[in-house]
Amino acid sequence: MRRTTICRSSRAVLLVLAAVPLTWTVLPAQDTTQAAPAAMGQVPASHTVSRGETLWSISQMYFADPLLWPEIYRLNTNVVEDPHWIYPGEVLVLAPVVGVVASGSDTVVAVPQDTTVAAADTVPAVGGDTIAAVPDTMPADTTALFVEPPPPEPVGESSETMFDRRRTPQQRVQDVLRAYSHQPYRPLRSGEFYAAGFLTENERLPWGTVIGVTTPPAIHRLSDRSTAMPYDEISIKPPSRASYHVGDSLLIARIDRAIQFGDWGEVVVPLGIARVTSVEDEQVLAKVITQFGRIRDGHVSLPLEPFKNPGEVRPTPVEQGLHGQLLASRDSRAIAGPQQFFFIDKGRAQGVVPGDVFEVYRPAAGELGSASEEVRAVLMIVHTREHSATGMVLQILHPGLDPHLPVRLIKKMPS
Repeated sequence: MRRTTICRSSRAVLLVLAAVPLTWTVLPAQDTTQAAPAAMGQVPASHTVSRGETLWSISQMYFADPLLWPEIYRLNTNVVEDPHWIYPGEVLVLAPVVGVVASGSDTVVAVPQDTTVAAADTVPAVGGDTIAAVPDTMPADTTALFVEPPPPEPVGESSETMFDRRRTPQQRVQDVLRAYSHQPYRPLRSGEFYAAGFLTENERLPWGTVIGVTTPPAIHRLSDRSTAMPYDEISIKPPSRASYHVGDSLLIARIDRAIQFGDWGEVVVPLGIARVTSVEDEQVLAKVITQFGRIRDGHVSLPLEPFKNPGEVRPTPVEQGLHGQLLASRDSRAIAGPQQFFFIDKGRAQGVVPGDVFEVYRPAAGELGSASEEVRAVLMIVHTREHSATGMVLQILHPGLDPHLPVRLIKKMPS
């Protein structure tokens, strides 16, 4: 009887010892040369994303297994919205994804057990034998969380794209407002310079004559006098002993009227700019590239004056600046308005340059009970001649800008 009891106890011990290793899952040996940080417990608590990195590459770096990247994404869903897009500067939490223990040349991964159900799947002993319960060691089903990782990026290429970082609606509104409030200042544009007009000051200028339009009209003309449109080709008779070349630019203008007082000559009103396309014996052909007004037969042409861009400098306020007087308006209008051009009697000889700002005012009468000084308009100089200049109205305070009203310099461009 004693002998039989000893045999039954030995059998139970063997069964228990045989069941104990089943609680661990031994994985095949892996190369631990690349998993040194994880094996030695050197995985940092967090990682700051650098340019070109992906969850795939970060998982390979710290855990020597790029397929563990979904676990990193699961720990950082509050930072990463889309696992395919991570951005430089983001801080990712690197809590231990799995327990990694170095054991000789093999790496043993301990899978946590489900302890929520007590005494799960116990097998009753048969014939007095007690067999230890074998826990369910199957890993959890993670197929629902698996997302196909992006392919590895070629070495040497940048991952930055035009969609590098999505901006919030508030940031987009701030960008628009910032663009309006920080616009570059341009005191003068080339279009204002060429469209302003000027006084001839009784100087003999090398005028050519517009003969007509050579481009066949798309609509039948009702008169013999043709009108050129943009990109039409016109024929010009150059002045005697003039030398034109293909590519030269010409100012097309009309002579409006003569100034009745002083030696100011005639008013020149620009109509457009044409570029020479062909040079022949008695004429040149030019294509209209810019138009300010109607270009007709009999109008005049002149080699285009070069425009000097002043940049983004601002005029500086001055006190006791240059004084002069208003000569006339370029256009015959009874009431002055903004963007209208006026001539003053000061030019390059007196130091006036494009971008200078003048003030038109009516002085005080100086008598008891009379009105005080009245500012009527602000002009910005857009074109200069030797003794005269053309100003564009920036601000109008009174429509009566009569000739001979005094003007004074209030802002001067840096020299």
